[in-house]
Amino acid sequence: MGLYDAFRDKPFQTAYGENKTAVTVDVLEVGLILAFVLLAFSFFVVLPGFRHRERLYVAIRIVVSLFIGAVIILSNFGMEWEHADIETTTLYKAFSGKEINAHIAIKIGLRGVNVTMKGKPDVNVRLDNNTVEKVDYNERFHWNSPWAQGRIGFGPFAGKINRDFREAQFKGLPYAILWIAEYFTIDGENIRWGRSYRMAGFYTHICLWTAFATWLITLILFFVVISYASLFLGITGSIMVLGNIIYGTLRWGPDLVIPFNSHAKLEPTYGWCFYLSLLTGIACIILAVVIYVIDLFNPTVTASFFNIDILTTFEDEVIFKTTGGGEDDEGDREPNGDAQEMRPVEGNANGEPRVGDGEEHYGNVEV
Repeated sequence: MGLYDAFRDKPFQTAYGENKTAVTVDVLEVGLILAFVLLAFSFFVVLPGFRHRERLYVAIRIVVSLFIGAVIILSNFGMEWEHADIETTTLYKAFSGKEINAHIAIKIGLRGVNVTMKGKPDVNVRLDNNTVEKVDYNERFHWNSPWAQGRIGFGPFAGKINRDFREAQFKGLPYAILWIAEYFTIDGENIRWGRSYRMAGFYTHICLWTAFATWLITLILFFVVISYASLFLGITGSIMVLGNIIYGTLRWGPDLVIPFNSHAKLEPTYGWCFYLSLLTGIACIILAVVIYVIDLFNPTVTASFFNIDILTTFEDEVIFKTTGGGEDDEGDREPNGDAQEMRPVEGNANGEPRVGDGEEHYGNVEV
C-alpha cells in the first residue's frame, strides 16, 4: 500500500463529478456598482483638501453627478425593466415524471430575458433513477448580438434568442424554463413578444447611451459655463424620459401572460430599472430648471457652489459718444454711475472726413 493509496479503489488519480455553483448575484450589475463606488471613493479621498462649506459643495456635486451616471449605466445593462415571479407545482424535466414545487421568476432587460427556477421548500429532488439533483437554475436568453430578428426557425441564421432556446433544449433544462423562453421565440400574426421586446430594448438602449454622452458633456460644462451645463443636464433627463416612453410604446400586441395553471401566471410588470430611469430623468429636468433660473437671476450663488470664476460669464459693454454740445451729454454715464469721458472722433491720416459734431459713434469694449 502506497503513501497516497488510502480510500482509492482505482489505479489512477481521484476524479470528482461536477459541483456547479448556483448563481447568487448578477456579476455585471455588481461590477458596475463597484466601479462607481470606487470612483466616488477616489473623489472623497481629496475632500479634506477643501475648506469648510466648499467641502460640502464638492461632496454634493460628486454624489449627484456619479449617481446620475450610475443610474444611466445600470438601467442600460440591468435586467429588471420588467419582472414577475410565482410559486407553483410543475414538471421537472424531460424523461422524468417528477413534479416539484418551485419558485419561478422572470426578469426582462433591454438585451434579453433572465429565468430563475429554485426548488421549494427543499432544493434537492430525487429522480426516477434514484439520482439526486439540486433545483437551482438561472438561465439567460439574449436577443442582442446582433440586434436582428433573423430567419424563422432555430438554425444558424435564426435570431439569437431562438438559437439560445434550441441550445437550452439540447442541454435538457427544466420544462418551466423552456416554457417561458419559448414565448419569446414565437413570431407570427399578433404574437410577437420577442420582436417587440427586442425593438423596445434596442431603441431604449440607444437613448441611454446618448444620455450617457450628454451626461459627460454636462460634467465638463459645469467647470466652464453654468447656464450651458444646466441646459445639457435638462437634455440628459429628457433623453432618459424619452427612453422610458419608447420602451412603453414599442411593445405592441397583447400583454405577456405565461400560465402554469389556473392559479399561477407570470404577468410581468415594470421593474426598478424602468422606474429608476424615469424618476432620475425627471429629477434631472427639474434640477436643470432650478440651476438655470438661479444662474440667471443670481449668478454669484451658482458660481460659488460650482467653484468657478464668475467673470467668465460676464461681458461688459461700454458706449462712447462724440462731444457735440447740448445738455444731453451730461446724462451719459457709465453703469457704475461715473460720467463717461467723451471725445470727438478724429479724421484718419488719409485725410478722410471725420465724423461731424453731433453724430454718434458707438464702440464695444469687451472686458
